[in-house]
Amino acid sequence: MSDDPGPSLAPKFSLTKSAENYCRLCQLIMTVCSDLFRDILSRYIKPADLRRELNNNKNTLLRALKIPDHKRLLFPQSGGQSLSAKDMDLTILYTLLRNICGIPKHQNGWGNTPKIGDMSLAACIERIREQKNSIASHNNIGEIDDNRFHDAWKELQNDIVNIESLLTGGDMYERRVIELHSCDLTSTMAIESAEEFKRLYDKMNEVQTETKQINAQKKARINVVVKRQYSFKRKLIGAKASKKARIFRLEKKQASSTSDIKEQLKDTEQHILHMVQGRFTGIKEHIEGRFSTNEQKIGGRLFGIERYVHGSFAGIQQQLAGSFSGIQQQLAGCFAGLQQLAGSFSGIQQQQAGLLPTMEKKIDERMSAMEEKMNNMKSRCFPLVLTSTIKVPSMFGINHISVVSPDKLWVSKWKKLQQVDSTGHVIRTLDDKYKYNSGGGSHTVSVEGDLVFIARVHNSVQFTASDLLESKDGIHKMTSDGSITTLLRKPDLHVLPISIHSSRINGDILIGLYYYSLKGKVMRCDGTGRKIGDIEFDEEGERLYKEPHYITENRINGDIVVSDDWKNALVVVDKSGRHRFDYKGHSTDQSFCPLSVCTDLLGHILVVHTGTNDDLNDVCCISLIDQDGRFLTRLLTEQGEESLSSLYVDDNYNIYVAYKDIIKVFR
Repeated sequence: MSDDPGPSLAPKFSLTKSAENYCRLCQLIMTVCSDLFRDILSRYIKPADLRRELNNNKNTLLRALKIPDHKRLLFPQSGGQSLSAKDMDLTILYTLLRNICGIPKHQNGWGNTPKIGDMSLAACIERIREQKNSIASHNNIGEIDDNRFHDAWKELQNDIVNIESLLTGGDMYERRVIELHSCDLTSTMAIESAEEFKRLYDKMNEVQTETKQINAQKKARINVVVKRQYSFKRKLIGAKASKKARIFRLEKKQASSTSDIKEQLKDTEQHILHMVQGRFTGIKEHIEGRFSTNEQKIGGRLFGIERYVHGSFAGIQQQLAGSFSGIQQQLAGCFAGLQQLAGSFSGIQQQQAGLLPTMEKKIDERMSAMEEKMNNMKSRCFPLVLTSTIKVPSMFGINHISVVSPDKLWVSKWKKLQQVDSTGHVIRTLDDKYKYNSGGGSHTVSVEGDLVFIARVHNSVQFTASDLLESKDGIHKMTSDGSITTLLRKPDLHVLPISIHSSRINGDILIGLYYYSLKGKVMRCDGTGRKIGDIEFDEEGERLYKEPHYITENRINGDIVVSDDWKNALVVVDKSGRHRFDYKGHSTDQSFCPLSVCTDLLGHILVVHTGTNDDLNDVCCISLIDQDGRFLTRLLTEQGEESLSSLYVDDNYNIYVAYKDIIKVFR
């Protein structure tokens, strides 16, 4: 027997057409596409700078990478620094291109399917990644039919050619794609391509399994937190209901006490009037009785004298004359007594007449004082009365008012801030060094009477060339002598301060901040500009504000009231930042767009808002609501060209309302 080996009994490796399709696509992804991604990476990051860029973006990449082997490859524990793009597979290369190369994202954003016809670099990269994932879904059977193969190959070829034209304008990768499509695929090449692709697919499955486990654990923890939050919310609702019930009982008790006081005062008044009337009647009857008695006595004496005279007239004429003289003297004395009695009666009448008005006046004063006190406790439901008008010719389009005193007001429009007196005469204008660009509530007056405002400083020596332009925006304070100091610079390059209010309670400064993507927040600082905290989310993690255009504080309970025209609501939080309520207009309002807002000494909220009436005409109103968001009354309504833009309430209940270039003062 010969020692030479005979032919192998194992079956020869043969590929079906579907298996060959699968292997060709695997090889296209693992070779041409991977090399193309490496070429893109080298275009944006020089190979010599690769390690430095990886270290600079370490935290970002560790969050983006899901496979532990990929993390160890980029950031080895041994601290090795030698790394080349040739060591990276397609998944790692895609992560680097997306996160550290600065390639602009496509229209739908990284990680999402690009729009049809989008041929940007990011869109082509994204489609190659999606094709890789789609091919990986056939790993279990290792076959792809001809139609699916030709569609996938054509899309990959188009994206590869487009990327190459964007980068170099050459055709090297296009030729490699054509060559790979037409070349004979050996069994060794097919097996290697399929196994390499399977290795990547297995790692992806491993990561997906770990991700599902992590998500399940995270979901379980979230469910626990949600249950706790729900329990806390139920307790909070119960506490609010209990508090509301207590407040209702107190209000009812107060109303009952007020009614009792009124009834007692009414009874007291009737009792006093009855008592005075009784005493007056008694005195009058007593005087009339004495007068009648004296009249009867005098009449009797006169009658006796008359009889005596007639009986003795003939004989004693001379005696009668003397006696008659004595009688005249007696009668004169009696009449003098009667006059004295009449004077006493007149004095009593005068004393009574003087006593009644005095008592009535005291009663009226007490009733008036109580009615005034009760009226102050009620809502202000009477129409406004115009008391004066301030014409400001240089301020057409007034959008905000801050009052120092009745004869000193700060008024503003877009790019202009001035102080005027009660006649509209300009006292002071903001220096050109400060660029005032706001169209909302960007200035306020402190308790000391100082102006606090938002503006950008330009042409100032206090900024070095290394400072960014945005750092010149800030919060500034102007004292009564005109000197200006900067309290706070713009806290973030991506945030714009647009409204401000100085607290009358503790001197804190409340600042409305706006991000350039309809996101807002309120920052609280002390009077020196030192930050205390932010108010941004409610208890459920929802964003409170979109654009806090005007801001004020309720000095009764410390609530912070924000007028958010993008949210079409007044957003009210308490002094600690907990959300209380959103006011979105009365039920009769067709629409509600709030503008300027302020509060009065009783804790009422006054807001200027625009909308439409039942006839679909544009109207502008001032509404009065209480501190809990309940509508009380409409103070003022204008339509047509008489539009309102801003308002302010001082400590004497004067309401300053801006009409274009006129400020009307109401009571």
